[in-house]
Amino acid sequence: MDLDHFIKERRPRWHRLSVLLDQVDRRSLKSLAPPEAEELFALYRLVSSDLNLVQTRTGNPALLDYLESLVGRAFANLEGPREIHPLRAWWRIVRHRFPAAIRAERKLFSITFLTLAAGAIFGFLATLLAPHTAEVFLPCEHLERTPKERVAKLEELERKGRTRVDTAEKHAAFSTFLFTRNIRMTILAFALGFTFGIGTVAVLFFNGAMLGSIACQYWQEGVLTFFIAWVGPHGSIELPCVLFGCTAGLMLARAQFRRDAGTLRQQLRLLRPALVDLLVGTASLLVIAGTIEGGFSQVNEPTIPYALKIAVAAALFGALLAYLFWMPVNPESFKAKTGSYEKPGAPRRH
Repeated sequence: MDLDHFIKERRPRWHRLSVLLDQVDRRSLKSLAPPEAEELFALYRLVSSDLNLVQTRTGNPALLDYLESLVGRAFANLEGPREIHPLRAWWRIVRHRFPAAIRAERKLFSITFLTLAAGAIFGFLATLLAPHTAEVFLPCEHLERTPKERVAKLEELERKGRTRVDTAEKHAAFSTFLFTRNIRMTILAFALGFTFGIGTVAVLFFNGAMLGSIACQYWQEGVLTFFIAWVGPHGSIELPCVLFGCTAGLMLARAQFRRDAGTLRQQLRLLRPALVDLLVGTASLLVIAGTIEGGFSQVNEPTIPYALKIAVAAALFGALLAYLFWMPVNPESFKAKTGSYEKPGAPRRH
């Protein structure tokens, strides 16, 4: 194929599609007149065909990136408005697109996990070697009494039938407060990705350090079983959700560092579907975590044995892993139409 002739012949349609997409970005898809809307759809199909030809017959990376960006923008605008049923759109995200997004960004997800683990180890060792450093990591309510005193007090209240959340109204209010707080923190970690990822990593490391510091205190007092049974049921979902939000934040950071995939604005357009999928899926899981934390996690021995709570935590975590990495998803979720997902096994271009 004569590449120069191909570019000269097809460039006008590429430019026209870009002009129409710029108009849609400035206003909306509804701002297009009916003939323009029909033209946009026709150009999308033609440029998609051009992209297929370039992928199969040339190895020009600059042209590939340009056409993929153009087709991705058109796909995001043409496919998005079809999601007119909120519940159906939500189900498609949580059932297919959210786990597909996690799998596609497994490298960044691994980085967030290692950062959280490093923070937890740091917090544990700092508290173990210098107990006064716990004041840096922990809120005041965790410093008023020792862990053993806190556990004894909670178990005494449990025996008297005076749990922290003893009515349906209190449970609903407490659950709402918890998952609202968790969603805010997740969105903060995501938004801090615009600091080239520094803020996201800092939030993640500090939360890990706080967790490690608390765990060290309970371990030193000989009540680590209570700690695991207390944090485990909701933490098995809540902590991965923090990682999901931070993964989205690192996606923003990566876009700021890359110079071979277009401007930051162009990259954000391509990332938008994947980021929406991550945030919607994470928020949905945080609702579940908040419900568990507001109720089941607050019940202690002798009402519910700690061994049972730990078993429930392990089952929830296993179910989450199966959902994210084992459960089959629609292959369409991996297609690179948006520039965000890939089909399993397909080579990546950076």
